Amino acid sequence: MALLHFSIPSRVLKVPVEIRVSLPDSGSGFKTLWLLHGANCDCNEWFDESNIVQVARDHGFALVSVSIFNGFGVNMRYGLPYADFLENEWLPAVRSLLPCLSQRREDNLIAGASMGGFAAFRLAMNRPEWFCGAGAFAGAVALPTIIERYQRGVQVGGPDLMYAFGSYENLVNNSNDVVWMARRRVSEGVCPSLYMVCGTEDFGYALNTIARDDLRQAGAQVAWRQGAGIHSFTCWNLWTEDFMQWAEQVCLDARKEEAV
Repeated sequence: MALLHFSIPSRVLKVPVEIRVSLPDSGSGFKTLWLLHGANCDCNEWFDESNIVQVARDHGFALVSVSIFNGFGVNMRYGLPYADFLENEWLPAVRSLLPCLSQRREDNLIAGASMGGFAAFRLAMNRPEWFCGAGAFAGAVALPTIIERYQRGVQVGGPDLMYAFGSYENLVNNSNDVVWMARRRVSEGVCPSLYMVCGTEDFGYALNTIARDDLRQAGAQVAWRQGAGIHSFTCWNLWTEDFMQWAEQVCLDARKEEAV
């Protein structure tokens, strides 16, 4: 297994962007899991706090993570244009350096934790031609509800929510609205398969069940997992093996669909 840690110059963000990568021992055309971190973290979170490197190695997947800080994967109202970077530059830039990564949709998935769960689903819905599946580990997928509750003083949060979105209106019926985008992708027949897991003691558990139900109502295929645990990798690490098994099946199903 090769572990890489480097920065790439971003034309979009106009700053260097930190990347971490794990590659299988040998071969090429690797199935790849692209990873997005939670708030107040960076690309090191998945590598340093989770067991995903070992689990992915056992399943023959490469891993690629990137630092987007507290940008939520969107073009921030007061900050950097992370959506433009993720949608147009991230994958092509990394693949230009690592041609061993498969570029086939059926070999690529994306996942994120907490804030990164929202960002992963958002990117998958905006670039469905890139990913056959997406996972959210206690993801902040119900962000329109979170922002609305935050503005009413019901939901805990911080100024980063406003820095990223500015207002509730910037989260609904547009490219930042995961459920709205999922409905569009389902109608087009290109919606990625989705995986969601959340601990039952997680502060975001109820909102995760709402997001799950809204996505299913939109027509998306959502695999749901839950178990005892809080908002932490101590909980999420219990589900990485299950997630990778799901990912392998999603890749296999996507290959079969591509062959038809």
